[in-house]
Amino acid sequence: MKVRFEPNNITLDVKAGETILQTAKNASILIEADCFGEGTCGKCKIKILSGSVEEPDEVEKRFLTEEEINKGIRLACRVKVTDNLVVLIPQKSEDQRKKDLVWLPENFTHDKRQTTEYGVAFDIGTTTVVGMLWDLAEGKLINSVARTNPQTTFGADVISRILFSKQEEGNLKLLQEKILDALNSIILEFKEKEGISPEEICCATAVGNTTMSHLLLGIDPFGLAMVPFTPGFTGPVEILASKLGLKINNNAKVTVLPNIAGHVGSDIVAVMLASNIKELDGANLAIDIGTNGEIVLAYNGEILACSTAAGPAFEGASISQGMRATKGAIEGVKIKEDEVELLVIDNAIPIGICGSGLIECVAEMLNLGIISENGRLLTREDAKQKGYSKEIYDRLRKGNNGNEFVLYWGKDSKDITLTQKDVREVQLAKAAIAAGIKILMNELGIVSSDLNNIFLAGAFGNYIDKESAITIGLLPDVPKEKVVSIGNAAGVGVSMALLSESALEHAFSLAKYSKHIELAANPNFQDIYLGEMYF
Repeated sequence: MKVRFEPNNITLDVKAGETILQTAKNASILIEADCFGEGTCGKCKIKILSGSVEEPDEVEKRFLTEEEINKGIRLACRVKVTDNLVVLIPQKSEDQRKKDLVWLPENFTHDKRQTTEYGVAFDIGTTTVVGMLWDLAEGKLINSVARTNPQTTFGADVISRILFSKQEEGNLKLLQEKILDALNSIILEFKEKEGISPEEICCATAVGNTTMSHLLLGIDPFGLAMVPFTPGFTGPVEILASKLGLKINNNAKVTVLPNIAGHVGSDIVAVMLASNIKELDGANLAIDIGTNGEIVLAYNGEILACSTAAGPAFEGASISQGMRATKGAIEGVKIKEDEVELLVIDNAIPIGICGSGLIECVAEMLNLGIISENGRLLTREDAKQKGYSKEIYDRLRKGNNGNEFVLYWGKDSKDITLTQKDVREVQLAKAAIAAGIKILMNELGIVSSDLNNIFLAGAFGNYIDKESAITIGLLPDVPKEKVVSIGNAAGVGVSMALLSESALEHAFSLAKYSKHIELAANPNFQDIYLGEMYF
């Protein structure tokens, strides 16, 4: 049997009974599947353009509206191939909000070069890969390109990918090839857009979380999947581009910046370099909020670092109608006594909610008492008795995942809701970050009022409502003016390391100087984590 995937225009021979998701995965065609094909996220929607398939099962009916099913929309993880098919895959959605330019600190000085040379810096995230092309002589950014990390086909988080790397011989090499394909496609885009050939790129630097660094280099990451989370290397690593498989000048040196420990990677080292956190007065905190949250606390010359398994809630992956920050995502929510106001990316019809909208929504509902301190969502009857307006209590109802609150009434589409399960996912994610912060502060004997700055790194940090993040307890209780978004600081730091030998050496020393705090080994972690579950 044959399956043709559009808009890729790729036709594959398929065994009868294989799912569309598995077929796509075998051909390295990307279909979003945050649950790894378990049928629990409902994100792998595709459209059957021609050919017959079996009727939807109960799992599909839970995630798809009747109208969607009538239009041929199905879940790729549930549909088995029993006929020749033509399948349309929605284009992968990147963060469509304004991308921040990579900035360099005012006092930064790049190395002087006599001739025009080019270099590329890579920030390799679990979800997104960013490449930055630099004129080394001028210290000037020429272009920046982002790609979805193609490894997401094999799992939304690092543990899924580590386990996949061990399932079969050759899987580790496959994961390495996937990330190199992404880097090389970025390099080709630089050639197409800027006319700079790969051979003119004479050096490269790269950062990522510890797992991403391992997978880039083809080093077995399995030690990171279990206590005591032992990495195969901490680095730094220097390797020829030709040996790595990076298609730039064959003699170019690729430097992968050092990791600090198990799940504290070179990306947070780059954040420290960009923020100059070690040299700042007093206590300063830097947080990269992601699936693998990384936290650094610097105080009086000391640096402590830890990682927290926040999970993918803030990236929308474990939220019933969560999504990335793309067209149609609710990115802001204001709930008043008699109305709900939504801020939607591109002013489109809402189709889901992204991380920034999720945090603001929960904070608004907390402020109004719709969610209690222990995370319980009011029932409609509760809200009526407490005197909420009809506009508000009508939005509370019973759903498949417990009580839910309707954010948007769908006319020709599904209602957009925040469910009780979603609230629990937020509690789990925010408690992981908050517990990590508290343990680092306890180690150095400081409290929230001692903090001079809280630096939020990464794209998510740019769009998060600071007051809402403090309200839900994701961040310490400080004046919101102390919370500073520093954008793609990992991209800045890895670029500094590309442009300056002294910056590169400073990154090496920061990694060596930092003390790793293993949260799982802390006897108070469980109690602190459970306490931080409360809002």
